[in-house]
Amino acid sequence: MQERGAEMSKFSVYLKELLDQRGEPIARVAKNVGIERTSIYKALKDERTMPYTAKKLIQYLQLTLSQVWELNQYYEMLLQGEDIYRIQEAICDLLGELSHLHFSGYQKAGFPAAQRDMTDVTGLICGKSQVESVIRTVLRWEVENRKGAELSLYLPSHSDLTDSLPGLWQNGENFAVRQLVSFKPNHSGAGTHVENLHLLQKILPLAFVSGGSYFAYYYFENSTVPVNINPLSYFIITPNYLITMDTKMSAAQFQTDTSLIQLYEKRFRQILTECQPLNSYSSQPEYILEAYMQSTDEDGYYTLMPQPCLGHYYTRERIERQFLDVPGLENLIELSDRRMERLRNLNSNYYTIFSEEGLRSLAQNGVMVDLPSEFVKPFSLKLRWELFCELRKDIEADVIRGCLADTEKLPIPPYLTFTCDPRYGVHIYAVQSFIGGAYACNLHIEESSIGQTFCEFIRSLPNSKFVYPKERTLAVLDELIRDMEEAMEKGDENID
Repeated sequence: MQERGAEMSKFSVYLKELLDQRGEPIARVAKNVGIERTSIYKALKDERTMPYTAKKLIQYLQLTLSQVWELNQYYEMLLQGEDIYRIQEAICDLLGELSHLHFSGYQKAGFPAAQRDMTDVTGLICGKSQVESVIRTVLRWEVENRKGAELSLYLPSHSDLTDSLPGLWQNGENFAVRQLVSFKPNHSGAGTHVENLHLLQKILPLAFVSGGSYFAYYYFENSTVPVNINPLSYFIITPNYLITMDTKMSAAQFQTDTSLIQLYEKRFRQILTECQPLNSYSSQPEYILEAYMQSTDEDGYYTLMPQPCLGHYYTRERIERQFLDVPGLENLIELSDRRMERLRNLNSNYYTIFSEEGLRSLAQNGVMVDLPSEFVKPFSLKLRWELFCELRKDIEADVIRGCLADTEKLPIPPYLTFTCDPRYGVHIYAVQSFIGGAYACNLHIEESSIGQTFCEFIRSLPNSKFVYPKERTLAVLDELIRDMEEAMEKGDENID
């Protein structure tokens, strides 16, 4: 119930606006719609939600599609709270951005070609469009004319200058980027989580398309601290340039003094040692397994990936059977068993969100997308059947909160695995379909508030609009289990 003196929700304010536009007394609206007028009055006071009357009101008020969308949006906010709604929206946008990365076909769009020696570009340039155009030209000239060039970036969070960097990498340019980014601490005000998620959405794609050449370092900056009095407080360091910029990117100073460039570079490297690395790259399973151990609590497991996480059922015997004869086999088995023991012992807070396409692919060929194919072999048909039966039983009993994602609303990147922990942050791993293969790129955001944000998001998914009802998940599993049983009777290893 709405507390006295508290602000009305956006839903009730907008509903009142729509009713006022109709110009009829509420009693007449209620009579014509066929509902009690007290239902409308209480909805206007946030004392009652009204899912059963919403469609009737929408029809009677003859709302446009945009009005229907806005009313439904505010209703979702009323049910979940606006902060949770915005976080869900931001994370889905982030996942959508990562789901639509194209690892080929990037062009040098946004980077004008340099037709001359750019080192004669010096002095102050004003005007946002002119500033950005010249900076992009300088960056392209630097990476095209100096193999292995390093770019050091400290940019305003709203800057779009990095958006076209993937085009340079994908066109074969060999250069590295180090970027300093600032997150807001979660106590710095409403909307902080959403702002941090939007920042992640801008920088995460760079790590996945750079071929191991993009490195971000993060720190926390409270938005309430005094503004820096330096009018050009942001900068880019290239082999030949120091470019300093203002917050609005409306003015930039281009300087080529070698001593000044070296001074800024030295200071930049010092700052990086005081920050946390955002991402790392490794193709070594030992490193990944250790990272999993260090970044997962014993009280819960939260993952979002193309396939369901079946670690709950990976016994020592099953692990031993799946590994190929590779160097360091005993160590890999030991590390894997230690990792899976933690998941085997979980009987609550085990969340695995996956796509129907990924589930069907696993049933069909037994390939585990999150492990390198050169280290492990596919599951046998019999083992697949056993694992799916065990998963189905535990989902029905809510021992595991396994959900099929509605990928129209919750896009799951087909080449990434997300795990998160409220204490250790968010960890993103590449899987087999990633351009570099499984484990080619791993991002670790070791910050508890971001981990909490992702965990709360995943906890909110069961019974939400982002996933299908449990009954549908169980029905798909039943179908695949029957298909596997028929294939075993026929002696086939794969199912159609």
